Amino acid sequence: MSARLKHIARRAAGVVLWLFCALLTGVARFRHSQQSYEPENIERILIIRLDLIGDVLFSVPAMRNTRQRFPKARLDVLVAPNTAPLLAECPYIDNVYTLDEHTLTHLPGIFALDQWQRAWRLIHTLRAQRYDLCLSLYGTPAATVSLLTGAPQRAGYADEAPPGSFTLGAVGSRLPQDRHEVHCALAVAQAADAAATPDHMEAWVSAADRAWAEEMLSSEGGVRWVACGHGARNGYAKIWPRRHWIGFIDQLHQAGYRAVLVGGPNEAEEARQIAQTCEEAPLVLTGKTTLGQLAAVLAQCTLMVGSDSGPLHLAVALGTRVVGLYGPTNWTRYGPFGQPDAVRRHPIFCSPCYRPETGKPATCRYGTVECMEKLEPEQVLTGVTAARGRTEQ
Repeated sequence: MSARLKHIARRAAGVVLWLFCALLTGVARFRHSQQSYEPENIERILIIRLDLIGDVLFSVPAMRNTRQRFPKARLDVLVAPNTAPLLAECPYIDNVYTLDEHTLTHLPGIFALDQWQRAWRLIHTLRAQRYDLCLSLYGTPAATVSLLTGAPQRAGYADEAPPGSFTLGAVGSRLPQDRHEVHCALAVAQAADAAATPDHMEAWVSAADRAWAEEMLSSEGGVRWVACGHGARNGYAKIWPRRHWIGFIDQLHQAGYRAVLVGGPNEAEEARQIAQTCEEAPLVLTGKTTLGQLAAVLAQCTLMVGSDSGPLHLAVALGTRVVGLYGPTNWTRYGPFGQPDAVRRHPIFCSPCYRPETGKPATCRYGTVECMEKLEPEQVLTGVTAARGRTEQ
């Protein structure tokens, strides 16, 4: 199935979803006309974030501030199935529900009856909770679900759903790329009367995962481990070339570090190719960890190096110093939060060019991916040295 056909199907699904959301908006206006918002009466809250690992991590400060504003309320979240493990140890929420929005809005899942039946059962469950407030942190799918729950109060960005979808509008728009995604999520929580101060990102590691990581990394005492996130979702243009990874890992070893490759199962073959070409083979954990085990590994590493991806942002949330490799992605919007000096990039006139809100993956219109091709290992190693110095301060 061609990429073009998939994109057309995705756009068509988006139009249908928008129209359905508009219909639900009319129903909601009829059922809950002009209800005033009284924060002191909020008892049940649902926060919805249906996209990727990094995006859920960017939303944790909004969850924390919502909990602080409503300490006695029941606070649930709805996320994608693959991101739910991130919140298993989160102290701010009561329940985690999952919805595979990606499958429902992409081929061939659009036509999968069992997926739609599962989604309908979830909506029935959510409606039974009788939420007073829903926070839609990103996109039309989240706005649609917030309407389907029947919650009388709904917060989100007005330009992400049909007019009237939200009773509490976040200030501004997510479209301008001049603020971090953490701040974008916080603005939705602020619309519901939560604080806007981000402070920091967070992630948690279970005792079992921590013990597993300690066993995996403790075979060589005194090693300074550097996690290398060599892959990325949503487009090939985000990925640093293999030859650069090989050269960088060899230089790491010469500088007294040991590399551990991390990533998902679909990146395992690339990890094997990198490892077998290096002068000193790195430890390969790509495709061999659960999300919780990956978090535990990142928490124990001295540093993490990678492009805009879930593992990079997970390392930031865990307090690990990072070096972020940025080309097509906007580093102001999606850079390592709280570590702005961690970004390494090759300046070029067309960077950044990737816009996640279009639904298209990160590709290169010129076919060269020069922004990543010309980001040399020596430049990245300089970032490692600088990050190490900040860690020791």
